[in-house]
Amino acid sequence: MRIHMIDDDEAMHELLQDYFADTAFHFSASPTPMAGIEHVMSIPTDLVILDLMLPSMDGFEVCKRLRAHNRWLPIIMLTARKDDLDKIIGLELGADDYLSKPFNPRELEARIKTILRRSEQRPESEPDAAETKAIEHTASQLRLEPASRRVTLQGREIELTTTEFDILQALMSNAGRVMTRDFLMNEVRGIDFEAFDRTIDVMIYRLRQKLTDKDRKENLIKTIRGVGYLFSKE
Repeated sequence: MRIHMIDDDEAMHELLQDYFADTAFHFSASPTPMAGIEHVMSIPTDLVILDLMLPSMDGFEVCKRLRAHNRWLPIIMLTARKDDLDKIIGLELGADDYLSKPFNPRELEARIKTILRRSEQRPESEPDAAETKAIEHTASQLRLEPASRRVTLQGREIELTTTEFDILQALMSNAGRVMTRDFLMNEVRGIDFEAFDRTIDVMIYRLRQKLTDKDRKENLIKTIRGVGYLFSKE
């Protein structure tokens, strides 16, 4: 698996180069935004680690360009800022996860493995029929296909990030049942939920925006105050 980092901290490059040397990952890095963008666009890349604070072009703009190039490319955004707003904006632009600096390389590796496992398109073994069967919401004509990771609304394909797709799949698979934030966070990230973490709320907001149906007055995804979210059966 090819992992590419876009960060102007060359000491960080060396640290991670040494760390990933004994793993199954092939690690490379670019010190500038344009070098990183050119690398990703010219060399097959399985995941990008993107710093928010970059010279000449911030991580938000780089994220937008990478997402425009490949909507399925997993992106982990790094930030040294304490403000959750930066993390929320990054997620809104399509980043799959974020990690605050300083971080432990082991935690980064765990996040990488979780995201790559979720974004894998073709499982090695033959999946069960239940895992590949499309999930449909008849009233809204919303259809989710796990095997191809494709979502359509009234026949129109909806572009979702890896994380958005997994949250929607978890909600639709449990339509009519309340899903807590803790459960959803663990489902999509495989790590413990942090009380201040607004990742799920941001993703739910993005999903609602993308699944807007002008003929439907109520949201498909309902907020159950103080508990979590529920995908409507009707």
